Amino acid sequence: MNNSNNSLPNNIFLKGIWEPLETEYDINDLIVVGKIPKELNGTFYRNGPNPQYVYSENYHMFEGDGMIHAITFHNGQVRYKNRWIRTEKFLKERNARKALFGGMRDFMARDDSVKNCSGNTANTNVIWHHNKLLALNEGGLPVDVDINDLTQCNTYTFNQALNRSMMAHPKIDPVSGELLFYSYFGPDFSYFIANKKGEISYQKTIAMPFLCMMHDFAITENYSILPLFPLTWDFQRIMRGEPIFKWEPNLNTRFAIMPRYGNDNNVIWFEDQAAMGFHVVNACEKGDKIILEMVVMDDIPHNMIAFSDDNISYVNYFTRWIFDLKKRKLTKERLDDVNVEFPRIDERFVGRNYRHTYMNYTTNKTIKKLPNLFDSIVHYDVKNNKKQIHHFGDGAFALEPLFIPRSANSHEGDGFLLSYVYREALNRSDLVILNAQQLDDEPLAIIQLPHRVPFGFHGCWVNGIS
Repeated sequence: MNNSNNSLPNNIFLKGIWEPLETEYDINDLIVVGKIPKELNGTFYRNGPNPQYVYSENYHMFEGDGMIHAITFHNGQVRYKNRWIRTEKFLKERNARKALFGGMRDFMARDDSVKNCSGNTANTNVIWHHNKLLALNEGGLPVDVDINDLTQCNTYTFNQALNRSMMAHPKIDPVSGELLFYSYFGPDFSYFIANKKGEISYQKTIAMPFLCMMHDFAITENYSILPLFPLTWDFQRIMRGEPIFKWEPNLNTRFAIMPRYGNDNNVIWFEDQAAMGFHVVNACEKGDKIILEMVVMDDIPHNMIAFSDDNISYVNYFTRWIFDLKKRKLTKERLDDVNVEFPRIDERFVGRNYRHTYMNYTTNKTIKKLPNLFDSIVHYDVKNNKKQIHHFGDGAFALEPLFIPRSANSHEGDGFLLSYVYREALNRSDLVILNAQQLDDEPLAIIQLPHRVPFGFHGCWVNGIS
């Protein structure tokens, strides 16, 4: 099925804010309301699923082809372009002019012509490390995207040192420049550290009590914190005609905490009640304790069938775990009672004691029944237990906010938030720039796009790309 409006299946993830964008644009004369801060000089790259073709009515938003939206700021001027990520899957389907690969709910289904080809969509995240722009999806290898010509894409293996999938949320240590990540789709769990030059310097296999979706993790100065939530996966289920994912709350939630350069012998294990969390806020050390903050769903029914009903979503709560490494005890605290997702921080404080976090937030309670729609951005001051909210209005839905420091030396939280905001009535999007310290003020600038930026996931900022 192609993406013309009259041929898409009747699926919530192909309508409105999720409707695929059919065109690749280059726009140099965007309308700007307000004034772009002079400190913004660089490019905001944002990734998300945008299917070129749809395999079946079972489509899920996690599975579309990756598309990068790049908006570049230079001396108060701004330009925009978007490009599909030219993966092997994308190129095969473009050549065939039809869908060849099944998605998450048609797992393993594919056309005979692509039996031995990669189905990687590279659709989840995009990061900047060792002068590489890497598009990530936890089911495949990274894709190296040329920052000047986004259509130049190549599978990336860290100079042949990586031969398996890489997670979508690696962590970059702001002091050492190390890139920490793991691979969990495969015969085992493998943990990696690459130095600031992109050379993999450390790799260990860690034994896990069960196989589960491990979308994100946390680091501190000295430790890695690996959360295992009981959303399990098993290739054997597919052979039995069952879905690959299953919610198994009887397994509880587990946490593996180990030294950064650790191994099986020095992992400290903790266990808590069943929950599900996709995104980490941050973690830090305080004496013998590690504090981990995430957004977490902890009221999922025991009989929930994973990814079966797209009209059902559960509330994500801003949540804190405190792990006492000496006493081997944990405590858990819910920090707010409102639906939140897609947390970001000032990334100069990854793994360190921090104060400010920003995330999507639901002000209008009636929209929480729709999957992953957020009408606001919230700023939490976790030190002073305060929050500020910027509400975008009825029928306006914000995507993940990105924090950009005012300068390399500015204090934590002094900077700007960038977020694409979908205007439902107009079926198009704006890029909104907010003062991160005065989030409830009017936007500093609104950059109007003539088209929508479909619902997607994560992005990064790269300084000085012109």
